[in-house]
Amino acid sequence: MSLEFMITTIEGFEDVAAQEIKDVGGRSIEVKTARVFFRGEANLMYRVNIRSRCVHRLMLVLGRGQALGLNDIYRFAKSINYFEVMKLDQSFAVRTTRVGEHDYTSIDASAMVGQAIVDSFKEVKGVRPRVDLKNPDVEVDVYVKDSEVVIGVNTTGESLHKRNYRVYDHPAALKTTLAACMLRFSGWKGEGLLDPMCGGGTIVIEAALMARRFPPGFFRKSMAFTKLPLYDPKVHREEVEKALEEANRDHFEIYGFDISPKHIKGALSNASSAGVDDTIQFAVRDCTRKETYSDLSTKFVIVNPPYGIRHGRPKAIKDLYTNFLKAISQNLSGTILTAIVGCPKIFETALESVNLKVLDSRSVKHGNLPARVYKIRVS
Repeated sequence: MSLEFMITTIEGFEDVAAQEIKDVGGRSIEVKTARVFFRGEANLMYRVNIRSRCVHRLMLVLGRGQALGLNDIYRFAKSINYFEVMKLDQSFAVRTTRVGEHDYTSIDASAMVGQAIVDSFKEVKGVRPRVDLKNPDVEVDVYVKDSEVVIGVNTTGESLHKRNYRVYDHPAALKTTLAACMLRFSGWKGEGLLDPMCGGGTIVIEAALMARRFPPGFFRKSMAFTKLPLYDPKVHREEVEKALEEANRDHFEIYGFDISPKHIKGALSNASSAGVDDTIQFAVRDCTRKETYSDLSTKFVIVNPPYGIRHGRPKAIKDLYTNFLKAISQNLSGTILTAIVGCPKIFETALESVNLKVLDSRSVKHGNLPARVYKIRVS
C-alpha cells in the first residue's frame, strides 16, 4: 500500500535531503521549504528513520488541505481517519508548527485538532482518548503554512539529528544533519577529506559513518513508530539487518585538526563513541599556517569556521578567513573547499583577496542563525 510521508530538514538543503529520500526508495517527491513530501510503501517508515542522515523527522501524512481559520482547521481535522494510527487505550498529543501570519496561535491550532480527534473517537468508538502532553503514545503533528494545513503522525520521535554518539559538547557544535548535507553538497564520495577546524569532530565523524555506510538510526534508543498500530517488528528488524549488512569497516583518509587540545580530546571521545576513531586522524594544528597542510593530499576540505558573531570581532574573523584560505591555497591546490559561514560578506572579501572563485553557494539555517554554505575550488 502506497503511503504519503513528509520529512523536515535543513532549510536551504531541501534538494539534498530529497535526493537522499530518492536513494532510499521514495518516489513522487515534492520539495517545499524545509520539508519534502514523497510516497512509498510502509517499509520506508523504517528505512528513512534508520538510514537517513539529512532528515530531522519523518511524518506519516494523514491529510493535506486548506484552512483560513480555526473552524476550517477543525473541519479538516475531523474529516481524517485516526483509527489506523491510534489505539483506544493510547494517549496522544498534538504539536503544531505554524509559518506565516494567522489570527490564531500554534496552541490554538493544536487545541482545535485535539478536539477534532476527541470528537471523532467519541462519535465512532464511543470513547474519549486520553491526552498526554508530556509523554504521549502517539504524537499528531500539524504543519500550517499560510492557508496550507498538513496533519500527520510523527514516526521518529526526537529529531534524528540527535545521533546519541556525542559525549563531548563543543560550544558551537554543528548539527549532524547539517554536516551530512554539507558532505553530500560538496560532492565527496569517500576520498581524502580534512576538517581543519573540527571542534568536536561532527563533520569528520559524519563523513566516516557515511563512508562506512553505517546507519545513523542505529544509535537511537527509541523510535516513535514502534507505538503505532501499523508497526511490524519483523519488517523493522529486517530493515536494520539490511542496513548493517551493507556497512563496512574499511579505513578512509579522514583528518580532523583543531588549534585547541581540549576540542581535539573531545572530538576523539565523540569519534570513539561513534565507533569510527580508527579511521579518523586527529591532531592539534593551526589552520592558518601553511605547514599544517604540507604532508596532506586530501581532495576535499569541509569546515565550519568560527562565526565571531557573539564576540563582535569582525577583524579577527576576517584575518582568520584570509590566513586560512592563503594557507590551503599554497598547499592544497585543486581541492574542493566547502565552508559554512555566518559572516558571508567578510568571507567573500577574504576569497577575493586570495583570488578564489565560488563554484556554488546557498543560504541555510544553522540553528536559528542565518548562514551561507560555499563550495570553492582551491587554486
